[in-house]
Amino acid sequence: MADINDIERITDPAERARQAGQRLGAIPAWQARLRKIRQEAVVEMKARDMSYADIGRELGLHRNRIQQILEGRSAGGRGNKPGAEAAE
Repeated sequence: MADINDIERITDPAERARQAGQRLGAIPAWQARLRKIRQEAVVEMKARDMSYADIGRELGLHRNRIQQILEGRSAGGRGNKPGAEAAE
């Protein structure tokens, strides 16, 4: 798959637009997969008896955000149920 720099270098504007559109269409699926990967990693860190604060320091996030990630909540408190995936 071409990276964004490769797409920017496409000289044909129609092809450049198609390629950009394909990547934009994939963003929601990528976000959901990345959130799942992150949540599984945080669950693993918690299972190693790390505190929310320790995990937060390791990841550069506030301990409250770590708890939200563990509960499957997205940022912003938009009322998502645990496990629900919404854009962050």
